Amino acid sequence: MKLLVKTSLYYLFFSIPILLIAGFVCYYVITSEVKDSNNTLLTNRKIVVEKYLKDSDTVALNLITKSGEAQIFKISKPILEKKSYLFFLDTLILDTKENELAPNRMLSTIVKVRNVNYNIKIWRSTLEYDELFEGIFFLLVLILFFLFLTFLTINFWISKNLWKSFNNTLFALKSFEVSENKIPILEKTSIIEFSALNNSISEMMKKMISDYSSQKKFTENASHEIQTPLAVIKSKIDLLFQSQNLKENEINLIIAIDDACSKLSRLNKSLLLLTKIENRQFNDYELVSFEKTLKNALFFFEDNIESNHLKIKINCEQDFCVQMNPDLCLVLVNNLIQNAIRYNVENGEIEVFITKNKIMVSNSSKNEVIEPVLFERFQKNSSFNQSLGLGLSIIKEIIQVSGLRLDYKYSIDFHQFTISFKTKG
Repeated sequence: MKLLVKTSLYYLFFSIPILLIAGFVCYYVITSEVKDSNNTLLTNRKIVVEKYLKDSDTVALNLITKSGEAQIFKISKPILEKKSYLFFLDTLILDTKENELAPNRMLSTIVKVRNVNYNIKIWRSTLEYDELFEGIFFLLVLILFFLFLTFLTINFWISKNLWKSFNNTLFALKSFEVSENKIPILEKTSIIEFSALNNSISEMMKKMISDYSSQKKFTENASHEIQTPLAVIKSKIDLLFQSQNLKENEINLIIAIDDACSKLSRLNKSLLLLTKIENRQFNDYELVSFEKTLKNALFFFEDNIESNHLKIKINCEQDFCVQMNPDLCLVLVNNLIQNAIRYNVENGEIEVFITKNKIMVSNSSKNEVIEPVLFERFQKNSSFNQSLGLGLSIIKEIIQVSGLRLDYKYSIDFHQFTISFKTKG
């Protein structure tokens, strides 16, 4: 959800209780004003009736009572001088025209005129409060609807104009590649916050390019400097093997040194490869056939497969072709097959299933892997000392830079790795 849309929704949600409170306040104020107005009018009519009683104006009194808005009765009950007998109340009176009970405001009082007590009741039609409530509610809904339309219009205008420079900056960030050694030109803006953001981003990209160049140079130099003494050590070990009169313990020591040197050399190459992959130094992309790459890998590991007495099952419905670096594809498939061979069992199986959209490599195994640490660097089975614990990490990095998806599951003594296209969304 976009920031502006979310902000507008917050405004809209907060405006609902405010409008409800405003509606209740309006309802209270309107009803209070209507009651006060009716009370004043009824009080004035009561004064007029009292005047007619004092003047014994029977004609005017008859007109008032026949109008259906007043009743005047003589009462014999004595009244107290200091007690007020003036009451206002809401009541329902039959409306003969509509033939229904209608709300009315009534004044009821007892007055004494020439030693005669009169009960006077005067009323007038007033607002129907349920209709008033419905009207106010409808008005609030209408206001809320127009507020929503207004927020949408404002959002569209702000998104199109004020946030244009921000969107351009975002597009420049998405297209930025540190390996290209080029800083994109960010659009100038009069908005202080966006201008400060662009300046910070430009400085950050300069720092990234500088750090990337330094790291790349260091990696290349370090790899070269490490490989050189390793090559020297290997050559000296070969010379030692050719020496005469070597004792058995000396031969064993030389073999251990040679193994350690080989492992160190492989470790150096693997770490260098990981660094190059992370730095996106494999930029040559082409359409690569996984079926063809798989056949090359199986041919390369043919001796290992035969020595472990493994059965290979390949089911290729349709070639899985991907736009990626061919060297990385070869490393990816080699590591998958090598992993399937290394962590297999005697007389085990390797199954490969290829379709248009994926390739699955499965190998038999008795050991279940803890999936959260499966692709972490230097995570390996303690029973395989020759493993560096980097093979699956390299696979994961290649998958990420190639825009693919890697899934793993363990089921019925089988490890299964699936490579497929990354789904959108």
